[in-house]
Amino acid sequence: MGEGRYVWTSSDRDLEPAKKSGLVKTVTAVKRGNTTIKIYRHKGRRYKGKQYELFTVAYRLKENQQRKNFSRYKEAWDFASDTATALEKGRAQVLSLSGADWQSYMAAKNLLQPFGITLHEAIEEYVATRKRKNIVEKRVGEIVDELLKAKENAGLSKRYIETLRTYLLRFATSFQTNIGSINTGAITRWLDSLKVGPRSYNNVRQAVVTLFNFARRRGYLTKGEMTEAADVETVRDDEGEIAILTPAELSKLLRKSKPDYQLYFALAAFTGIRSAELLRLDWSEINFEKGHIEVKARKAKTATRRLVPIQPNLAKWLEPYRSSKGKLFKSRRTVDSAIKYAKRLGVPWKANCLRHSYATYRLSIVPDAGRIALEMGNSPAKLFTNYRELDRENHAPQWFAIEPPPLRSRRIIPFVT
Repeated sequence: MGEGRYVWTSSDRDLEPAKKSGLVKTVTAVKRGNTTIKIYRHKGRRYKGKQYELFTVAYRLKENQQRKNFSRYKEAWDFASDTATALEKGRAQVLSLSGADWQSYMAAKNLLQPFGITLHEAIEEYVATRKRKNIVEKRVGEIVDELLKAKENAGLSKRYIETLRTYLLRFATSFQTNIGSINTGAITRWLDSLKVGPRSYNNVRQAVVTLFNFARRRGYLTKGEMTEAADVETVRDDEGEIAILTPAELSKLLRKSKPDYQLYFALAAFTGIRSAELLRLDWSEINFEKGHIEVKARKAKTATRRLVPIQPNLAKWLEPYRSSKGKLFKSRRTVDSAIKYAKRLGVPWKANCLRHSYATYRLSIVPDAGRIALEMGNSPAKLFTNYRELDRENHAPQWFAIEPPPLRSRRIIPFVT
């Protein structure tokens, strides 16, 4: 910054009358890079016998000469400094503020200086505060109760609601506070403290995300903004990779299993119905005459009714049960025991492997993702992406040819690869 006697230049033509009258006394040059802006100090009006000074900042904007007058030198200097910086950085649009707007800007900037934050940050915080004024404060436990009630009224499956209840009641016990006070870091630390595997971690996280989304819809969190729960990262789940069995492995499983296990393995392998849905089925929902199994909306994970075709080989597995009544399986223990038995046999078992196998082999025979998606309660896009071309050895015909042994034999005919 330099200050001295006023030196006339052609760019200062608008100040020529003042120069000739001798009112212009000195000029200060404010330089930022290649940009220079001048501050002219000259006599202003006289009031009550006192002569006041006036400071004029002159600069060029889009080939037009601009001037702003200030009664205080510091205000003129701040304006010239910020204007020179803006021009040097190519941000000329910020200079279109009126004199009053600029004064307001500078006042706000000075007020924020002790706090070390920018005007933009302050405005964001102010807007967020104004939004929160319309939020109803609600404790986590109360919102969990509302959510579970809403899910029940919507007719979602009991299994899903119970799973949700288990996860969220645990969350509510740990966070006995208003939901708006919980941040991403706190949720992440809580999830880490559970000491569970990747799949369970992601499942619990999703339940918490569901809770926060519900709270936002009810007005307990700011609408139109990402929730703190949604910002929690998922963890990598290698166990979630698609794994299928070969016909030889399924044949071994069926050949050596007892009847209860055989029934579960056959239904899961030749229908793709989820284990939780199989546990809810009654024998009355298996229509032998029409050749389909009805998964009612209240028993389906997606709360949507669907009809699953009974494959010819599955019909033979189900034939001995034609006169059966009540539930297909007495309890979850039957399925859990069957899976443990499969692992003891050395079958390379992974979660949902029978459902994955059905989808893979069914899509190989019937390349209609939309049709199979209806049977399985999946989206066509997910089905096509996950299972297309997994059956590279064309084992599908052999998979759906696995049948029980003839009645005269108690042994299942071994599958020949």
